[in-house]
Amino acid sequence: MKELTTRPAGIIAVAVLMALSGVLTVLSSVPALTGAALPPWAIALDVAVGIAMLAVAWGLLMLRSWAWVVTLGVQAVNALFAIISVAAAPAAAWPAWIAIVIAGVVVFYLTRPSIRLAFGIGARRV
Repeated sequence: MKELTTRPAGIIAVAVLMALSGVLTVLSSVPALTGAALPPWAIALDVAVGIAMLAVAWGLLMLRSWAWVVTLGVQAVNALFAIISVAAAPAAAWPAWIAIVIAGVVVFYLTRPSIRLAFGIGARRV
């Protein structure tokens, strides 16, 4: 079992970003809020992804290594889609640039040695 570790302050910020993203994903599937009628499968998918992001936020707060890995993957995918958006419509891509910067900062932060160790990533095996 992993030793109790002090939670780095930046992890709280990353967890809040993931939780906010999860809540917004769930809300984006509510037709009354979006004004769009989505097919049932799309609503179910949005809700599932939103709940998964909330679970990842909890995992980050609990310093679970799986949450570290999932967050890196989510940020990589977000950055990839944002880069595609910039390439497709450079004139209207300022939100995509913000997404690229956020993804870059989160990935940079999570890969710092002290943060990796807080999650038990790269720790020496005895």
